[in-house]
Amino acid sequence: MNLVIVEDSELILSQLLRIIHEQPRIKITGLAKTEDEAISLIKATSPDAILLDLGLAPGSGLRVLEAIRGFGSGARVLVLTNNSNEHIRRVCTQYGISGFYDKSQEAYACLDKLFSFLPQLPDNEVERLLRLQSTQLLDTPEQEVYDNITKLACRVTGMSASMITLVDKDRQWFLSRVGVDTKETSRTVAFCAHAILQQEILEVKNAKDDVRFNDNPLVIGAPYIRFYAGVPLILSSGEALGTLCVLDTKPNELNTHQREALKTLARSALSEIELHMQLVELEKEVTRRKLAEEHIKHLSTRDPLTALPNRSAFRESLSQQLKVDKARCAVIYINPDRFKLINDTLGHDAGDDLLSGIAHRLTQLLSDTNLIARIGSDEFAVIATDVSGAHEASLIAENIVASLAVPFELKGRQVFLEVSIGISLSPDDGESPESLARRADLALYHAKHLGGNRICIYSSDLNDYAQDTIALETNLRLAIDRNELEVYYQPQVSLISSKVSGVEALVRWNHPHFGLTSPQVFIPLAEERGLIQAIGHFVLDSALQQLTLWDKDGMVIPKVAINVSALELKPGYVDAIQAALTKYQIRPSRLELEITESVLVSDGVETMQILEHLRGLGITIAVDDFGVGYSSLGQLRRLPIDALKVDKSFIDNIHNDAEDEAIVNAIVTMARALGLRTIAEGAETDQQLSSIEKLECDCVQGYVLGKPMSSTELSKWMNFNPVVN
Repeated sequence: MNLVIVEDSELILSQLLRIIHEQPRIKITGLAKTEDEAISLIKATSPDAILLDLGLAPGSGLRVLEAIRGFGSGARVLVLTNNSNEHIRRVCTQYGISGFYDKSQEAYACLDKLFSFLPQLPDNEVERLLRLQSTQLLDTPEQEVYDNITKLACRVTGMSASMITLVDKDRQWFLSRVGVDTKETSRTVAFCAHAILQQEILEVKNAKDDVRFNDNPLVIGAPYIRFYAGVPLILSSGEALGTLCVLDTKPNELNTHQREALKTLARSALSEIELHMQLVELEKEVTRRKLAEEHIKHLSTRDPLTALPNRSAFRESLSQQLKVDKARCAVIYINPDRFKLINDTLGHDAGDDLLSGIAHRLTQLLSDTNLIARIGSDEFAVIATDVSGAHEASLIAENIVASLAVPFELKGRQVFLEVSIGISLSPDDGESPESLARRADLALYHAKHLGGNRICIYSSDLNDYAQDTIALETNLRLAIDRNELEVYYQPQVSLISSKVSGVEALVRWNHPHFGLTSPQVFIPLAEERGLIQAIGHFVLDSALQQLTLWDKDGMVIPKVAINVSALELKPGYVDAIQAALTKYQIRPSRLELEITESVLVSDGVETMQILEHLRGLGITIAVDDFGVGYSSLGQLRRLPIDALKVDKSFIDNIHNDAEDEAIVNAIVTMARALGLRTIAEGAETDQQLSSIEKLECDCVQGYVLGKPMSSTELSKWMNFNPVVN
C-alpha cells in the first residue's frame, strides 16, 4: 500500500513511522508538513491512503482534503487530529474520509484502520508469487491472444471495461485491458486481490453498498467503479495468478449466461497462460541454437496435450517398422466411446484431463518396444511389434480395454470409459503405412457402427461395408431432391383429457431399392457427413405444411414436435424457424423442438442463447430420452425447457420392475415441481399404459396407442380411434 503522511509534528511523525515501518506491506511514498507540500505530493504520487493532520503550519488539512478531492484523488484518508470539533468532523465526512481520530486517544485505532486496508493474503502466497514470476508475463508487451479474450468479455457481458490481471506482490498488472488507460494499480486497491482468495467468481453489484469497497480509491475517485465481476485464474497446481474481470461505472448484475460465458473465457485465458508457462519452461532449457532447433523438431512430432507422438510421427515410425525384414506388427486404433458427451458435460478441461489419463495408462501398460501415438482429437494408435497374429493382437487390445475400464477421476467424480478398437495386421492386411492405417481405421469405424465398446479386426468384408456406406451417403445426398424422404407422425395423447395433445414428426427414407429405411440407419450418417441441416429443414417445412392442411380439414392437432440435432443449433437456425412459421402462418406455441439431454447439459453459451431465443418466441422445448444422460436438478432449473420425455428404457419394464417405476415416479414428481410437462415415450402394452396413468404422467406416446403413420393414416386414426374420440 502506498501511503502519504501529512503531519507537522516531528514527535508524532516519528512515532507513526516507527509503528508503520513494522508493516512491510506499507510503502511510505512521501511526507509533508505544509498544505502546499501535501497537495503537490499527493497529486504527484497518487497514494492509496493518506494520514492527514488538520492543523498544519502553514496551511490547513481541511483545504488539503478539499483540493485532492477536487482533482479526482480517491485515496482513503484517515484524519488524525487534535481538533475534535463536530462541525469539522462532518465537513471531513462529506469529503469521503475513511476515519476521523483523536491524536491523544485514538492513534492506535487509526493505525489499526490503516492496516485493515491491506487485503488478506492467500495461504499459498509465497508459492503463488513464485509461480507468477515464472510465467515471465509481467511487464510484457500487449498480445493479441489475450486482447481478443478481454474484448469478447466486454461484448458478452455488456460492460465498459475488461482486464486480465496478474496480482503481483504490491501491485496488480494488466496483461490485457479494454476500457482502462492505466497499466497497473496498487494491490491494496485492487478488487482482484479479493477475487484471488476465492474459487469461484467474485461479483460486486454495487461497490458503494459493499463495506469492503465503498471507500476504495477506485470507487471514490477515477475510474469510479460501481460494478465488478472477476473470475480467478487458478493453475492446476492451485495458485491463483490473477483474474479475468469486467467492470462498469454503473451498478449492474450478470445473468446466468453472462456469468458462464465469463467463466468460459477465463478458462481460455488460463489455458493460454499455462501454455505460455510451458513454453517458458521449455525455453529455459534451450541454451544453444542447436538444442533449440532439435527441440522445435521434437515438438513438431509431439501432441502438445499428452506429449505422445502425433499423427506424422506415427506414420514415420510405422514406415520405419515395415522396412524391417519380415516384420510382423499390428496397428491398433483406439477411440473412447461417448467422448463428446463427457467433454460437453464436464467441460473441455475435464476432456483434456481424460485424454491425458488415457495416454498415461497406455504408456504404463505397453512395453517400450510398442509405439503409442495420439493421431486425432480423441483417437490413439499403437504399433505393436513382433505380433504373431490376430490372437496376440486381440490379447493386447483386451489388456488396453481392461486398463481403460478402471474409472477416471474427473472434477471430483468417477467416470467410466468404454472404448472401440480397430486392428490391422502386417503383412496380412497390407505392407504400406497407408494401407494398414486405412484398414485399422475401417475396423474401428465398424466397431463404432456396431454400437461401440468392442474390438474389431480388419477383414476384406469391411471393404464391401465401406463401399456400401459411400453408396448410402451418395443416395442420401440425392434423397431430398428425389422426394424420397417422408415424414411420419406418431400421436401423443393426454392422460388427463384422453385427447391428442400433439404429434411427433419422424423422418423416414423411402429408398427406391431398399424400401422404407429407419432413421437409425441414415441419421448418424447424415450428421457425420454434414447432411443433417438439409434433412432437418425438410422435416420442419413438411410438418408445418401438414399442420395447416389438418387445420383446413378440421382436425385438432394442437402441436407438432420435431427432433433437432445439436449440429443444427448454429447461427441462422432461429431465423430459419421464424421463416417457416411465417410461411405457413403457424403460431410458435404449436411447435415443439425435441433436444437430447446431452445437448442441453453441454452448457455451450451459443446453444443456450439459441434455445433461449426460440423459447422467447413461444416455441416449447422438450428434453428427449430423458433420464439416460447426466443432467442434474440444478441444471434443469436453469435450462430453457418446457417438457421431459421419459426414455423408453424406463417404460419397457415399468409394470413389473419396481426400480423403473420408482425412477419414472421421481421424474414425474420432479417435473411437476419445476412446472414441466412429462411425456412417456415407447409405451407398447396396456400394462405399461396403466402404470404410466397411475404415476400421473401428463402424456403418453407409443405403439399401444398408435405407431408412426403417414399423414393420411393419421387422419384415419383420428377419425376412428376410440381413445381420442
